[in-house]
Amino acid sequence: MSIFGRSRREDSSTEDDEEEVLEEEPRAKRIKDLAPQNKKKRKEPIKPWGKTERIIVLTFLLLTVFIPAALAASARNWKLPGLPRISLPKFSGEETIIIEGDNSSKKKSEEATKYFEDKTRNLSGVYALYVVRLGSGSSYGLNQTEVMQAASLIKLPVMAAVYRQAEKGSINLDSKVAGANSTYRQLLGAMGHSSDNAAQVKVVAAIGKDEVQKTIEEIGMEDTSLEENLTTAKDIGVFFQRLWNGLILTDKNRDEMLDFLTDTIYESWIAGGISQVRVAHKYGREVHVVNDAGIIYSEPPFVLVIVSRGVIETEADEAIPEIAAKVFAIETSN
Repeated sequence: MSIFGRSRREDSSTEDDEEEVLEEEPRAKRIKDLAPQNKKKRKEPIKPWGKTERIIVLTFLLLTVFIPAALAASARNWKLPGLPRISLPKFSGEETIIIEGDNSSKKKSEEATKYFEDKTRNLSGVYALYVVRLGSGSSYGLNQTEVMQAASLIKLPVMAAVYRQAEKGSINLDSKVAGANSTYRQLLGAMGHSSDNAAQVKVVAAIGKDEVQKTIEEIGMEDTSLEENLTTAKDIGVFFQRLWNGLILTDKNRDEMLDFLTDTIYESWIAGGISQVRVAHKYGREVHVVNDAGIIYSEPPFVLVIVSRGVIETEADEAIPEIAAKVFAIETSN
């Protein structure tokens, strides 16, 4: 019995010793890991984000939201449907001007500008209106001094520059243009009737960009640039007013130019809203830009300019003929 009892005690003692060894080994290992030579092998615990990291992440999230929104708004020139236009405050000048006239003329001006403002308020982008009464010379508008993309309206002073060169004897309108199989007159017709861009490039190359810009300045188009393809509704109105009054070209060349601008392939905008009388006009279009401007041969005649930027083209295609029809009705009412 004592032998078996001693054996059990010895076995028990052995098991206890093994447990103590098992307990000590991890402790020893942990202590060993703290040794300086093992620093590179140790994994540092993941620290929670601090204030700086949280600010960086928040900033990144805000930018991912606001940058696309800002780009979308800028594409519409900071004018979204039904909302006021986002812009810096103006410290001088007025958005709308009405040049003196009798009470009836002033009422018509106010009615037309109010309609235009109401009509374009719920549209994307910025629209500008300018009207010049060719009989009295009075004018009015909304956003008419806003610099806009000219698109093909820039062809107006280009055409005038070619005619002026012919009047000076520098070119012959019926001679062929260098590098083209067409004459100056044929290219002018293509620029007016079908807004041919290739024709514009050829005549500008022939007479020179400087000559075109000089013509722009002599006409008095203060904010118009051939190089940058920029203009204002007022500058286009001034062009047609002075063309009508014989201050740019001779009567013969003026009449021919206006003929080229009549019954064009672009009759769905101003001419689409005014079918009752002749409309000599120039249409222009680019991405988010739809422009149309010309002389309305009503009684009395007037110049109508509608230009835009940052617009949805389908909206402008629908709005411009409606605006033209309304302004025509107001201007020709008794």
